This record gives sequence, C-alpha cells and structure tokens, in this order.
Amino acid sequence: KRAAREAVTGFGHRVYRAEDPRARHMREGVRKLGEEMGAPVWYEILQGVVEAMKPYSRHGLNVNVDFYSGVIYQLHNIPMDLYVPIFAIGRMPGWVIQCIEQQRGNILIRPLTLYNGPELRDYVDMSDR
Repeated sequence: KRAAREAVTGFGHRVYRAEDPRARHMREGVRKLGEEMGAPVWYEILQGVVEAMKPYSRHGLNVNVDFYSGVIYQLHNIPMDLYVPIFAIGRMPGWVIQCIEQQRGNILIRPLTLYNGPELRDYVDMSDR
C-alpha cells in the first residue's frame, strides 16, 4: 500500500511528528489484552505493521492512538460497523467545543477540503427505482 503512496490507517498525525504518546499506552494495553483473551497474535500482527512502516517515520508517518483501537474492538467482539461511530464519539467533545468557540468569536472556521467522490447524479424518485 505504502509503495503506491496510499495512506495506511493508524499512521500519521496532524500534531505529532514522532510517535503519538498515547499510542505507547495503547500498545501495552493491546499486548496485555491479547494475552488475557488468548489472542496474542493480534499484537504480533500490529507490531509487524509498525516495523514495516519504520522507513516512513522520517516523513512523520508514525503510529497514532487509533492504530490499536480496531484490535481492541475485535477482541471484545464489537461489530465492525460500530468502529466508526465509536471512533467519532471520542471526538465529539472536541468538535462541540470548536463549534462553541466559533459561535463565541462570531467566526466560521472552514476546513480546507477538496471533494474527490463520485460525480453528482440525478435524483430518481423512489417509485421509479
């Protein structure tokens, strides 16, 4: 994936150019949890990915806290379709406070984004589908 310059989920962070300090705690937690739940192979797999990504650390692509989250969810048998909502819930306080700050300062902060999804399509009424 990385050879094609594609992003690798769980690597890189807007603020941390070195390893995300929160990831250290998650790494140890995943190791212990995997052992306790009889699935230490998950930790080994993750560490293999970390090793494979080491050449890219000089570009700021280091493991972040979210890298270990998926395995924790997996080990607790949380359905995969709940991973993103759980991920988002943890960010809600930050998003809310950003909105409050914008409102108090009477400013609107717009992120710089470029849409790269599919082209717009004409709406087809339900009865015609």
